[in-house]
Amino acid sequence: MGISRLKRLLTEALSQAFTVDRLQLFGREIIKNLDLHELTGFPPNCSIPRKDAANELVEYLFEINKTIQLIHLIINTSQNGFKSEKYEFQNLKLIINEMKECGYEYNQNLNKIVKIEKNEKRNDWGFLEDGKSYNFCFVSVDICGNSKLVRKYDGAKIKESYKIFKSLVVKAVESRNGRIWSWEGDGGLLVFHLDDFVDSAVLASIDIMTSLIVFNSTMNLLGEDIIIRMGINVGGAEYKKEVDSIISDSIELAKKIEKNHTTPQTVSISKNSYQHVNSALRNYFREKEINGMTIYQLSFPIKEEVCK
Repeated sequence: MGISRLKRLLTEALSQAFTVDRLQLFGREIIKNLDLHELTGFPPNCSIPRKDAANELVEYLFEINKTIQLIHLIINTSQNGFKSEKYEFQNLKLIINEMKECGYEYNQNLNKIVKIEKNEKRNDWGFLEDGKSYNFCFVSVDICGNSKLVRKYDGAKIKESYKIFKSLVVKAVESRNGRIWSWEGDGGLLVFHLDDFVDSAVLASIDIMTSLIVFNSTMNLLGEDIIIRMGINVGGAEYKKEVDSIISDSIELAKKIEKNHTTPQTVSISKNSYQHVNSALRNYFREKEINGMTIYQLSFPIKEEVCK
């Protein structure tokens, strides 16, 4: 299992799929001036056995840390062909499975191979590059009347209740492939980027709202329900490793929608973002004009108004 088996599977795949001449062309997609005779040590006038050529190429690509590039090229070739010819790699599923054993997986939606996150969910999803701009869906979440609650209840109970609430948020966000880029005790910024990320943001927000009912009924240590507001907006931002330093008009609009245009226990989404939500979800939202802005809202049951 692991690297040794992955090497063997890659060697088999390449030797079965390509002649030596085609393998050299294939390898030059990764190493521009690849010469298999030079790599294998065979004289230029001698033919190289397929398996020897494939084995030496695989070993060399491992040495120079180009294995992931090789596997990605094999996957793309199996889907799109190479040099106008179709190729079949019979053990491709085994290669992908073994790659997982080595800590990587193929994301079909992104057409990328990314590191598998085991313990810590990375803010860059394993592939975002510092200084590059990407589209995200931002969700600003905030506990209504936080100052009032802090003054009214014991600090230890506030801390524990807010901690449990955050764990609820983390679970909902990460189950939809989202990330929490910032958190300040009573709320923060949730971010979605993969797959249908606007739908994911909306569904995670609904998950949080519905989970809040269970939280308030069984886990909240305070004498009243915790009530929240959520604002959603899609847009671009330049990614930075220090996510707290990311500045974006799209982020600020999500915060503005949550703070100035959202009533308690409600999810609000900007007009532009609403257009990206699938029709089944859109049917649950209602158009509202609040403080001069057209937004779409989905409200949830509330026992007691905590903030205006």
